[in-house]
Amino acid sequence: MGKVFLAADGSAHSKRALEKAIQLAKASNASIDIVHVISAKESKEAALNSTGKIDLETKRKQMLKPLFDLAEAEGIHYEYIELRGEPDVELVKYANHEPYEYVVVGSRGLNTFQEFVLGSVSHKLAKRALAPVIIVK
Repeated sequence: MGKVFLAADGSAHSKRALEKAIQLAKASNASIDIVHVISAKESKEAALNSTGKIDLETKRKQMLKPLFDLAEAEGIHYEYIELRGEPDVELVKYANHEPYEYVVVGSRGLNTFQEFVLGSVSHKLAKRALAPVIIVK
């Protein structure tokens, strides 16, 4: 059974990317790795706005829960993978650590600056991932 890599940040773009990943997974009888990177900036901002570590984890899971719910509703086996570091670097490294059939990513994420241009994360994945990359608008 193959795997599809999904870069997820909880944005509307990552939900649309999951919908495409589900189509690909169904067509090839694959599972999906839902990969989220906690950047230092995200971690710091979340810590300032929370009451503790459990609160942070709860908020993160709530943000990503619609993705998990959609995968479950579609009957797709998935695994949630949480990484720490710079999203572009960590996602490329993880996407290349095993043979994925596809890498799927939204064209933009939650980063405000990236709303003006093709997201730097999706751009770096497209350039550096070994598997075919699908960028979903």
